[in-house]
Amino acid sequence: MLRRSHKKSRAGCLECKRRHVKCDEQRPKCIICTLSERECSYPPQAPVPSNAGGTPSASPAASASLGLSSALDAAIAAGAAGTVGMASPVAGVPLPDLAGGNPGPPQDPSADQSIPEVNLGHMELLIRFNFEEHAPELNVEMHEFSSKLLFKCALEAPYLMHQILAVSSRRLALLHPDRAGKLLDEAIRLQTKAVSIYNETAAKAQIDQTNCSALLLFCSLLGRHLLADLLARRDGDFEEFLSRFLEFVSISRGLMAMSVAAWDLLLQSDIRHLVLWALEISRSAPRGHHCDGLQRLVAESTELAPSAKEACMAAIAYLQVGFDSLLGGDTRNQRYLMVFMWLPAVPQAFADLLSQRRPEALAIVGHWALMLHYTRSLWQVGGSGIHLLTQISEHLGHDWRHWLEWPLSVLAAAST
Repeated sequence: MLRRSHKKSRAGCLECKRRHVKCDEQRPKCIICTLSERECSYPPQAPVPSNAGGTPSASPAASASLGLSSALDAAIAAGAAGTVGMASPVAGVPLPDLAGGNPGPPQDPSADQSIPEVNLGHMELLIRFNFEEHAPELNVEMHEFSSKLLFKCALEAPYLMHQILAVSSRRLALLHPDRAGKLLDEAIRLQTKAVSIYNETAAKAQIDQTNCSALLLFCSLLGRHLLADLLARRDGDFEEFLSRFLEFVSISRGLMAMSVAAWDLLLQSDIRHLVLWALEISRSAPRGHHCDGLQRLVAESTELAPSAKEACMAAIAYLQVGFDSLLGGDTRNQRYLMVFMWLPAVPQAFADLLSQRRPEALAIVGHWALMLHYTRSLWQVGGSGIHLLTQISEHLGHDWRHWLEWPLSVLAAAST
C-alpha cells in the first residue's frame, strides 16, 4: 500500500513507531491506538532542562487571541503530514454503554443474522430520514446538495447507510413514545452493524477521493448519534455521567482526527464546500463578552498551571464564538454548529483537566450546558442543558457558584 511521507514523531508512542505512522503523542493513550484498540505505551522521558533564560510564554488570554482555530490547524497539519494510508477503526464497538434509553444486552458485531439487509422497517427509517434534522447547522442553500451527496455516498458505503438508518431510528423513538423501546433497540443494532462494517471494510482500505466523503459523513452522523444518546441519559449520579461524558469526548475527538487525516483529499472532493464552510466558522474570532467573567476567573486562578490556563482559554474562546452566533442575532442555521463542534475541537489538555475532575474545567462545561439550553429545539439536545447545568452546579457546590454566575442566572430566569 502506498504511504505518503510524513514528519517523524520523536515523542510518539512505541506502537506508532513500530507501525511507522504519525503519532499525535497524546497521553496516556494516543488517538490512533485508542481508535484501533492497540496497547499504547511511551518510552521513558529524559529530564527536561530548565529554560530560565528562554523566551517567556504568552499569557493564556494572549495565546487564545492568537487564533481560535489553532488547535484545529495543528490537527490539520498533523493529518496532512501523517500517514493517510489506513483509517483507524472506531473505538468502543459495539458501543452499547453509550446508547440512550434501554440499551439491552451487548450485541455481537459478527452476529449479522439478526439484522436482515433490507426489511419494511428499514424502508420506513430511510423514508423518514431528513438530513436537515441531523445536520441542523446547514443553511438552506446547502440542504439539497448535502442530502444528494449523503445518499450517493451511502449507496457506495454500506456502513454509512446503516448509520443513516440507525440515527433515523433514534430520532423516530422521540417522535413515537409508544414505539420507543423497539426503535431504540433497532438504533443500537444498526449502529453496531455500521461500526462493524466500517471496521471490516473502510478501516482497512486506503483513503482516497472515492471514499473520503463517506468517511466524513459517517463520522459526523455517528458522533451526533452518540451525543444524542449521551444527553438523553438521566440515570445514575453525576460521576457516572462524567465517565460516559469523558468517553464520548475521547471518541468524538477520535472521529474528528479521522476526518482530519483525510483533510487534503476532502478539499478535492465533492464535500469540499461543506468542509470549507465549517472551517470558516470555526476560525471566527470571538466578538462578544458573554464569557469575559469566566476568562477573568481562569486568568486570576492560582491553582491552574500556565498550560492549563491556555487550554481553558482556548475552550472558552470556542464557546464565545458559539454564543456570538446564538445570541448575536444570527438567524441562519449555522448558529448551531458550535453545539456539535465544541467538544471535539477543545484542546486535549482541556480534556485532560476534565479527566482530572478539575472544577475549573467542569465550570466551563457548565457554560456549554447553557449553549445546549439555547438550542433545546434540536432533537439531539432537548432539555439536557438545564439538567446538565444543574448537575454540575450541585457537584461543584456553593464555593464554585461564582464560576457559573451567568449560566445560573439564565437558568433562574427560565424557571420564573
